[in-house]
Amino acid sequence: MQLHAIVPVKALARAKGRLVGTLSPAERRLLVLEMLGRVLRALRRAPVAAVWVVSADATVLACAESYGARPLLEQAQDLNGALEQARQAARAVGAEAVVVVPADVPLLAPGDIAGLAALLTGGAAVALAPDAAGQGTNALAMRAAVELPFAFGVGSAALHLRAAAERGLPTSLYHSPTLALDVDDAPSLARYRALVPEPACHACG
Repeated sequence: MQLHAIVPVKALARAKGRLVGTLSPAERRLLVLEMLGRVLRALRRAPVAAVWVVSADATVLACAESYGARPLLEQAQDLNGALEQARQAARAVGAEAVVVVPADVPLLAPGDIAGLAALLTGGAAVALAPDAAGQGTNALAMRAAVELPFAFGVGSAALHLRAAAERGLPTSLYHSPTLALDVDDAPSLARYRALVPEPACHACG
């Protein structure tokens, strides 16, 4: 199965708004690039045929290219539109399945992607990895031909699962401690830093 990964990244000037007051703008920028680098390194060792990074930020796209990913200049005005743009690009070059991985799940392991792919080859049309609270979507894999709308945002796990059920799509959940942490507020940043100290230098920074 030719699996393509899609990593959406906000423009650095707008990223991690919930960390305003915890980190300076420069620190937030470096955090995003650090986490993106960790995600791209994990994907480089995962069973994927291609990695797409979709963003409106030139620095992010240059970072993606340095890791061998395919940079895709975002044309949409919102996250879910950007993901649809990337899905269409992956379909156009023969992707049989896609997996969306946000750039803020820095503990991602190559085995997580293998686990999601195994669910698809085992018969699921959609495989979803929820966040620690069971509310957000920290990875979403699906067969490329599946017409499941992207619904990332507040309560996205329930929205994705409901949309899949309405379409009669066999769906599996994938629970992983390395995929459960997404860094988007001060408590999650503290948990991340307890596991991964701040590096002396930042990839693509």
